[in-house]
Amino acid sequence: MKKFIWIFLFVFSISAFGKKLITVPLTSEEKEWIKSIKKDKIKIYLDSDLGILNYSVKGKYDGIYLELIKILENSTGMEFEIIKKDENEFEAEINSGTLDIVMGVEDYKRNRGDYYYLEKPITLNGVFLTRKDYPITDSNTDLSGKIVVYLHNDQIVNKVINKYGNRVVVVQKPNFKEAVQSLLSREADIYVDDLEDTLKYLLKNNVPEIKINYSSSSLETDYYIGGLYKYKPLIDIIGRISDTFDLTNKAVYKEVLDYTKDHLEISKEIENYLKKNKTLKVLLPKNINAYPIYYRDSSGKHNGFLLNYFYEIEQIFGIKMLFEESDSMEGFHINPYVAAINGKDINNNNDFLTTDPYLHFQFHIFNREERGYISNLESLKKYKIAARKGSLEETYLLKKGLEKNLVLFDTDRDVIESLDQGAVDVIIGRVRKVHYLLKKYNIQSIKTTGIISDKISLKFGIPKDNEVLYFLINSYTKDFFSSIESRKNNFLERKIKVIKDFKISIIITLISALGFLAVYIHLKKFKALYSKLTNITLGMVEALENANTYNDEDTGDHVKRISRYSEFIAYEMKLSNKFIKEIGLYASLHDIGKIGISDAILKKPGKLTEEEFETMKTHAEIGYNMIKDLEVSEVALNIIRYHHEKWDGNGYGKGLKGTEIPLEARIVALADVYDALRQKRVYKKSFTHEKSVEIISSESGKHFDPYIVRIFLRNHNHFKDIFDNEK
Repeated sequence: MKKFIWIFLFVFSISAFGKKLITVPLTSEEKEWIKSIKKDKIKIYLDSDLGILNYSVKGKYDGIYLELIKILENSTGMEFEIIKKDENEFEAEINSGTLDIVMGVEDYKRNRGDYYYLEKPITLNGVFLTRKDYPITDSNTDLSGKIVVYLHNDQIVNKVINKYGNRVVVVQKPNFKEAVQSLLSREADIYVDDLEDTLKYLLKNNVPEIKINYSSSSLETDYYIGGLYKYKPLIDIIGRISDTFDLTNKAVYKEVLDYTKDHLEISKEIENYLKKNKTLKVLLPKNINAYPIYYRDSSGKHNGFLLNYFYEIEQIFGIKMLFEESDSMEGFHINPYVAAINGKDINNNNDFLTTDPYLHFQFHIFNREERGYISNLESLKKYKIAARKGSLEETYLLKKGLEKNLVLFDTDRDVIESLDQGAVDVIIGRVRKVHYLLKKYNIQSIKTTGIISDKISLKFGIPKDNEVLYFLINSYTKDFFSSIESRKNNFLERKIKVIKDFKISIIITLISALGFLAVYIHLKKFKALYSKLTNITLGMVEALENANTYNDEDTGDHVKRISRYSEFIAYEMKLSNKFIKEIGLYASLHDIGKIGISDAILKKPGKLTEEEFETMKTHAEIGYNMIKDLEVSEVALNIIRYHHEKWDGNGYGKGLKGTEIPLEARIVALADVYDALRQKRVYKKSFTHEKSVEIISSESGKHFDPYIVRIFLRNHNHFKDIFDNEK
């Protein structure tokens, strides 16, 4: 049976039932055994600082192990002496085999000969720390060539090597400070550590330039409870306690919040504000489904990111958040739906102080399958556009002068169905929300066919007379708008510190990285969208994957592989970290322009006519025109526009040759051809890896840059691994 987290429910149970004491029944044999040793003063030893498992603040002990001991005492009627040791002393005494009961023994430090251990451990994931500007990482990310830092004597490095082998370079540092510095100086890419150690470090060291990027179950650490064999009945009771209750991940989520709360220091002014304001009212506009920001689930209850976002404020600051639907802000403290277009508010008539955005996105254009590509906002003036009354989409279209094109409906379902049934021509919306609605109402005739370049953002609006609350909420984000810069400075001069050594944003990032609650999977995607580079890349790729006119060859797996190949080539060429990062992000957009090419050409099983081929060639320029005004990197533009150029000048696009072709386009050209050769398509069979290598080798100096071909030939097996595994 797979190991899993098993004690966290204790915390949850205690919080759920208040002061109600929790016990488990004992057998008659256990009761007799307890009587026989009750005079013994059994000692329980713990590592003095194990993050959420065991910690102390201002003399107060807390954590999962402490809650477990309370339940154990309550069930047995015994009292235990708790002894906390520093890490080195704790490990040394475990090795001596003389301690009564031990809690928090890491999987690779167990002394099985002297102790009896429970089989079920507490399992905490390993985490990746990276720079704030480092791309979002997940289980599919290829870390080939990345430099991974770990701490001296930390056995987690063995798990890194087992998982990634020689694809990564591992470097050790003596302490957390030097490990983090190696990230900031770009000496290294990723710092890997256990969850509990990461929590400790982040709380003790304010490093706003660092983020928790990814939580890896394959790098998890198990923490065991054990004891001398003469205390085996007691250890078995602990094990049975775990089996008595259902299991939940909510408990570890709560424990992380409690741990954070215990380590916060807030200013007197904010402390006084919280004492005077026991509740805060949050406005939810009526009849809005803003999935996954907030929405009603199948039972009619409110759900979504915002409710969990404010739940954290509740838990950390001890203030009750009340959510109500209303058409008016009167009597409310927070409006989470203040919107801006390209940074300018569109529904704030100078009524609010607005925080930094908590979400950035772009509207996509949707129409029915049989219709073609719609390239931009200007094109919409020819169509009837459906929108829900009072929605952000309606507000946006009115601001853009499209009131004559609007057809308004009462519900989101009416909007979707009006397009499905042909009553209107198009709709606009966020990709995630529209796809959610299409799935909910089982509509399959609608596709993504374009993207609007305007950048939309959502902010929290706070009444202008409530500056303390404004700074409390805005501490979730780093920067302040220039319009209130002077007031911010004056405010901070009064020594208002929301958090002294730990920004709330860290806990948001942490929870998303842990992946314990589904809504934080959405939050992780919000964090990805918050980066301009990742925002555009994800939006475009999602458009590709969901446009039915796009060729079967260009699936999500295909574009992911192109990114992996390209990033690897750039690394082998010893190009800059910035270049490697950007080509990894943007290579997947190489054929974005194919959205504008009809199915008849893309999926034609035979050879294209000369006219059809000329049409096909236009996809590079179509793609370039789609994103040239989005302020993206030149790397993205060059890849899209020039990846069909050839080294000998016989390619298409602009007829460039040799080094006239941007390097990023030369790299992607080879990556794209290798993947295309390996795939079966409507007009050809798939080639083996060996045949594909032979073809690419023969095109050195013709189609491809000879130096890039040499890189490929030295590492062709790595390309094979990517193709075989990235599916």
